[in-house]
Amino acid sequence: MAPGSALLNFSGLAEDRPSADCYAALFAPLDQLLCAGGDERIALIGKTGLNAYGCKPAPRRDVIAFSSSTASSISERAYVHARDAQLRLVEEAAARGILESFDSHIEQLRGSLRSILGLEWTGAEILFSPSGTDSQLQALFLTGMLLGTPLTTIVVGSDQTGSGTAYTAGARHFATRTARGKQVLKGSHVVAEDAFASLEIPFAGTDGAFRTADEMDRLVIDAVAQEIGKGRKVLLQAMHASKFGWRAPSDACLDQIAANWPGSVQVVVDACQMRLSPERIAGFLERGYLVLFTGSKFFCGPPLSGGLLVPSTLSHRLAIADEVPAGLAEYANRCDLPLAWTALRNGLPLDPNFGQWLRWEAALAEMRAYRALPPSYRKDVLAALAYSLPRAFRASGRLEPLAAPPGFVCDATCGDEFSAPTIFPFLLRDETGVLDCDAVADIHRALNRDIGNELSFAATPHECALAAKTCHIGQPVKLKLPNGRSTSALRIAIGSRTLFEAWPAGGSENAATRILADVATVIGKINLILKNRQPLAGRTLEISYGQ
Repeated sequence: MAPGSALLNFSGLAEDRPSADCYAALFAPLDQLLCAGGDERIALIGKTGLNAYGCKPAPRRDVIAFSSSTASSISERAYVHARDAQLRLVEEAAARGILESFDSHIEQLRGSLRSILGLEWTGAEILFSPSGTDSQLQALFLTGMLLGTPLTTIVVGSDQTGSGTAYTAGARHFATRTARGKQVLKGSHVVAEDAFASLEIPFAGTDGAFRTADEMDRLVIDAVAQEIGKGRKVLLQAMHASKFGWRAPSDACLDQIAANWPGSVQVVVDACQMRLSPERIAGFLERGYLVLFTGSKFFCGPPLSGGLLVPSTLSHRLAIADEVPAGLAEYANRCDLPLAWTALRNGLPLDPNFGQWLRWEAALAEMRAYRALPPSYRKDVLAALAYSLPRAFRASGRLEPLAAPPGFVCDATCGDEFSAPTIFPFLLRDETGVLDCDAVADIHRALNRDIGNELSFAATPHECALAAKTCHIGQPVKLKLPNGRSTSALRIAIGSRTLFEAWPAGGSENAATRILADVATVIGKINLILKNRQPLAGRTLEISYGQ
């Protein structure tokens, strides 16, 4: 790990008086703070200045970015907002003390998020975390306290969620280092092994074929019935939306489960992609669901930033809880919890996570910019892209759009911009067929850097310009095809910043045209990379972030 790219360790502040290290950490350079207070996913790799997501903690200029299904580098606007927030906290800490000032800033952030998401009237509380993966553990431990154990987490759409979910669903460490700087054994249990278990329901069957929406609903109901029949409680993790933008189970399925097993099942909606309307979020909270969310996917804040929305019915119970559930202190600190949860807060360590807070401040700037756009513009542009993007893929001859089975995406009945898909997965082909996983991963990395010196043929001026263009798109998602072969899908993901930056083009039609021109550049560079592979007789380009 290069100097300056390490994860700053702000732990060890369990006393009510902050240490000198806490003050020193606040004065660290913003680029360094944006990489701090998280796990190894946001550590910078070698001399590239990029993390494992292919992002920088500083603005990347002249990059075509369609990577919001994975992660985004911070924008100029968000960077300035985060820098100003850091300076304000420095000034206030000198006058009022660092802990009081930081708590005040976190509460202001909670209020701003409630306002932007239209949740002021719901009475919902917000828990912060370094990532959606950390928030999954928070939801698990709180549910274990509310429902009791043994508890089984049923993960719907498990093949299209974050890789850490396979660990967090069973209360296991998902990395080798926690956001609080503690070294742990990845995969080891955070709490007693017999208290928590997990069960996965993927979108694809063992043969690689995608299930129907009805099949997913039946599998979910059967799994819940099976676990409750064993005398276990259930945390049902519903998907909205997956790495491909899909959702499951259906609302009707969730309603049936609530009616059949009241008091035995807690639903947590994985809305980490944030590709849903404020009205839909509020609807989930009204039904008593927990909601996982982030500022780093659709809203294009820097990675990592996690949050957990807790409905008022549960928040009232947690506000009077007097014992911290086992495991929570490993993945939450005092400031992450709302002020009303006095006893729970007092049982947690005092670790001001400046990096986590600044990443959320950056995301807040992106959310405000997006919400300021006219709703009709947002809806029209996304509808136009949903119509045109799959056609552009097919016209390339190399990209094969991966369509969602019926029932897995929102439709016109949603009534908002998310009636249209915003993530567009596709497979890659050459003359021999669908490319394998390694080849797709190489192409994804090659897109995100200048490969002009890698070309094995005399390129035209247009090809040289394409080779130099940096295109950051959604990371590969592995798939098993019905014929038994394995491949990966890449993704063009439309994020809030895409629409905001196209707004000056004037009108939704011109904005869509501008965005599609950038998509055409991505497709052109993919074709160039594939052309460059041909003389290599099936070998792949040896390109990585670490070079």
